[in-house]
Amino acid sequence: VGSNYPFAEVSNLFKNVRKFIQIDIDPTKLGKRHNADVAILGDAGDALRAITEDVDEKEESGWWRANLANIANWNAYVHKLEKKRDGELQLYQVYDAINEHADEDAIFSVDVGDVTQTSIRHLHMNPKQMWRTSSLFATMGIGIPGALTAKVDFPDRQVWNLAGDGGFNMVMQDLATEVQYHLPIINVVFANKQYGFIKDEQEDTNLGFLGVQFMDIDYAKLAESMGAVGYTITTIAEVQDVFEKAMQDIAAGRTVLIDAKISGDRPLPAEMLELDPRISTPEQITEFRRRYEAEDLQPLSYYLAQEGLDSTVSRIEQGGF
Repeated sequence: VGSNYPFAEVSNLFKNVRKFIQIDIDPTKLGKRHNADVAILGDAGDALRAITEDVDEKEESGWWRANLANIANWNAYVHKLEKKRDGELQLYQVYDAINEHADEDAIFSVDVGDVTQTSIRHLHMNPKQMWRTSSLFATMGIGIPGALTAKVDFPDRQVWNLAGDGGFNMVMQDLATEVQYHLPIINVVFANKQYGFIKDEQEDTNLGFLGVQFMDIDYAKLAESMGAVGYTITTIAEVQDVFEKAMQDIAAGRTVLIDAKISGDRPLPAEMLELDPRISTPEQITEFRRRYEAEDLQPLSYYLAQEGLDSTVSRIEQGGF
């Protein structure tokens, strides 16, 4: 619906699709990535509403209820991390402040890496807000150019650039471009001195880490040298005050950078939830819960069992699921 899915062939996205319905306002996109059984040329919202009017609602089932409970359990886990106010600064508390201070129609330009998956989890967006990223091809450094374009195209809307320090390091010189053209953009750098997403992959596939850690940079001073306003956050207690000051600077037309010195904690790998006793040992489950602060997180099989249903999940020989 309304998407060209430019990486569909590379990711084999539609390999399990039996019937393909595509809706787009651009006729050249219809059937471009996959043979369309039904191609609808038109507005996505109008088309979906018309389809919905002719679709019978399915009766509630145990499968449906189990998934609703699973989603509620996940959301509770996400919010628990965001509302933590003790221990070292993590990216979760920074996202909590972003959600609190984001305008109703804010635009988020999201860099790639850990910040992509954590933005999906921790940006609690509404239909009036917009976000963009460049997935799959590891287009590091996409945050600033996306924010620049967004602010030029939508000068009256609040614009955020969310980036890890790895991606930001690749294009940080264009902070000067934001300043030169008087673009009040909020740049948040999640700085943990590592290519976090690549390090996570190496943890799962390598015997050690290679080329994923680098030196720290004072991004606040860097911002100031380019004429922007720079702030540094090192503790949870500093988050609220810094974001309130940043909002005042943005209202005054200044470009802002917030250097959030977060922990190196790995975000929970949702593709390898070692929480099901049928596929993980008690020791593995205990360690997984401890590492990812997931004491209350349950696998979907738990909620299926409550509905009298069974899960077919199993660990394959290669070690995946």
